[in-house]
Amino acid sequence: MRDVFGGQIPKSIDELTSIPGVARKTANVVLFGAYGINDGLAVDTHVKRIAYRLGLTDETDPVPIERDLMKLFPREEWGDVNHRMVWFGREVCDARKPLCDACEMSGFCPRRQPPKAPKTSRRK
Repeated sequence: MRDVFGGQIPKSIDELTSIPGVARKTANVVLFGAYGINDGLAVDTHVKRIAYRLGLTDETDPVPIERDLMKLFPREEWGDVNHRMVWFGREVCDARKPLCDACEMSGFCPRRQPPKAPKTSRRK
């Protein structure tokens, strides 16, 4: 890939996602972190869980969640939204033991539990 982009980190979602192993989340993180470009909103496990729990989306797939969140936040904040939601998910709204009593959003939070992924057998 080094030769494809002349040794430079690509500056677009399309170019970044053409690299094997790079999906939208990583591309959004790289664009914002390296260039300050808000072309999308990175949706990781924390963002996915928090967005659903707070009722910001009814979706469970990262791409539709990203679209829903992009409608709710100003473009200039998209890169920071990921960081804020990750911090909130780690420090306050933990997956197993959310600190609802200490949360400033407890008065309006629907406290929705994201649907669990079906268990799959690892045996072959």
